[in-house]
Amino acid sequence: MRSKMQQIIALTLLVTLAALAVLSVGLPRPQTHAWIFLALFGLLAYVQTPRTRPVLLVFSSFVIIRYIAWRFEAFPIHGSLPSKLAAAALLAAELYCMGVVLLGYFVSVRPLERGPLPLPVDDALPFVDIFIPTYSEPLWVVAPTVCGALEIDYPKERVRAYVLDDGFPRSQAAKSAEQRQALAERSEQLKSLCKRHGAIYLTRDSNEHAKSGNLNAAMQRTSGDLMAILDADHVPTRDFLRSTVGFFVHDAKTALVQTPHFFTNPDPLEKNLGLFNQMPAENDLFYRAVQPGLDTWNTSFFCGSGALVRRAAIEEIGGFSTESITEDASTSVKLHQRGWRSVYLGRPMVAGLQPETVAGFLVQRIRWGVGMMQILMRQNPWFVRGLSPTQRLCYFSVGLFWFFPFARLVTFAVPIIGIVFKLQMYPGGTDNLVGYTLPYLVVALLTAERLNGRFRRIFSSELYETLQAFYMLPALVGALLRPNAPTFAVTPKGEQSQSDVISEFRLPYYGMFVISAIGLVWGIVRIILEPDARPILTAAVLWIGFNLFLSLGALGALLEKAQRRTRPRVNIDETITIIGEFGETQVQLLDVNELGMRIRVPEGLMLDRFEVRFQRHLLAAHAIAPVDKTTGDCVALYAPRTPEEERAAVVLAYGDSERWLRLWKQREASTNLVRSLLGMLVISLRGAHAHLSHVGRKGFRG
Repeated sequence: MRSKMQQIIALTLLVTLAALAVLSVGLPRPQTHAWIFLALFGLLAYVQTPRTRPVLLVFSSFVIIRYIAWRFEAFPIHGSLPSKLAAAALLAAELYCMGVVLLGYFVSVRPLERGPLPLPVDDALPFVDIFIPTYSEPLWVVAPTVCGALEIDYPKERVRAYVLDDGFPRSQAAKSAEQRQALAERSEQLKSLCKRHGAIYLTRDSNEHAKSGNLNAAMQRTSGDLMAILDADHVPTRDFLRSTVGFFVHDAKTALVQTPHFFTNPDPLEKNLGLFNQMPAENDLFYRAVQPGLDTWNTSFFCGSGALVRRAAIEEIGGFSTESITEDASTSVKLHQRGWRSVYLGRPMVAGLQPETVAGFLVQRIRWGVGMMQILMRQNPWFVRGLSPTQRLCYFSVGLFWFFPFARLVTFAVPIIGIVFKLQMYPGGTDNLVGYTLPYLVVALLTAERLNGRFRRIFSSELYETLQAFYMLPALVGALLRPNAPTFAVTPKGEQSQSDVISEFRLPYYGMFVISAIGLVWGIVRIILEPDARPILTAAVLWIGFNLFLSLGALGALLEKAQRRTRPRVNIDETITIIGEFGETQVQLLDVNELGMRIRVPEGLMLDRFEVRFQRHLLAAHAIAPVDKTTGDCVALYAPRTPEEERAAVVLAYGDSERWLRLWKQREASTNLVRSLLGMLVISLRGAHAHLSHVGRKGFRG
């Protein structure tokens, strides 16, 4: 009752402020009102606390709605048809952006922070089936996940791990005998891996419905009360089940507990621009801000991995959804329609791999975007039954975000077209720019920085969207026209390259750079020759200049850096114990993966073969080079003697969720809008210079 009353009060306040915003348009001296708004907003932003957060968002909404109302009131009604069309396209893009912002405010007004719930005694815990679906991932990608799953801290008699091999049946449709042979050999390797460590190997006769079909087939052959879903490259920490099962025990209507996806390697943009661990990861905003906000409204959704689901709930909706290539979010909609509850636990407890190349990155993001288009077309949250009003708003907010390629390309093209062809598409004049445009931009940007600046540098988001927009747009249009046509595409993982090379996706960004440069020069010339139009021309030139820097950043990201290491190492700083002929000593563990480690040893200690004491294990290792006399560093590889030692190596590298929490904290950004902007400009220039230098030295092939 209290929650409903709070919603009614909040909606009433928003409607009142919206009305005031609309009525304020056209009042004398809008610049005066703008400075008052900015002063009040600055005060709110400065004193922001969790209690004042809703007030900050409501005030920001007021300024944005005021801007929207003015844009409609001042829409060009005179001028040529091309001017009106350009103005309409720009206004539509602005309305889209403001809609995303306002819905985002609603979603994130009160993020829900949860901690694990207590568990009953071991013999009263529910039975859990761990599903590891795999299709074509290399064995070295799958093996750590299997080992980590078998070392989860949970009663062994109440958990079973299954490897769901969807790759072998495809061998019948492989294009060559060599491919069929390779898939058959991989299948045998997976069977051997499962037998060695105690997992259960399952496969099926067809690949119908891709991942969701694979999971549904496994459900028919298993019986656990709960099902944990782990992608083939997502290694769980030991506390994964201990931290999540309690939600199902305490609430019989909980159908889903989702946890964040943590990645141990950089995405292509981070790798190619040298940004890994220098700023928050691109997905941190979703897992640290959006999902907690959705959880407030019981709309946190399944993300395909790192989740625990209740079998009875999935059976009630007929299995994992096959209506979208993003089967996870589609399944969540069905669960919420039936009145089931979802939980988001913001503790990273799976460590995965991101795509290593721009091609893999685009495959992944296009699948996500197309999948959300399918959901909007086939499970439209405004029309399906069973969702609450707040759930409809939340799902629509998530789906609406993926239209960004349309807005991104409009905001790139329109200012250039306007300058070159002298189209009147935006209400000009210093009074309008200062009275309406400036307050809107300042308030929207500063609010975003205040809300999410720790988890995402605002202007780096612009770069990520630019990198995706040109190639995602045709796929989205195709999904809107034929929502049943798209098919599931597996994201490539574990790709390697021996040299730097310019990506084959470069051409649109060369075009973006050249067109922006022409528009910039043209605009400067017009500013010099047309003094009466200088305010609006200056705004357009600044806009084009920003787009120019985005194109430079994209070019930097398209210089694909070599990827020689098969498995990334996690940078840490912890103390471990090693034992050898020298006796027993403490050393500093600097970085680690399941294959080996880099340690810093005391001065004068010589290493060859030794053992690492870890929990109840002694893990054999050998140095692959003498100790560096300058730093004291030594690189060692493991030499496991038993399956238990192989699993111990995985747990040492990936088994501690506290480590991921520390790394999350270390890469948080300071909330500084100017620093974010300047950082993006510097990164773009540096990346473009590297791109140009590579082309000058080696051409496009590396």
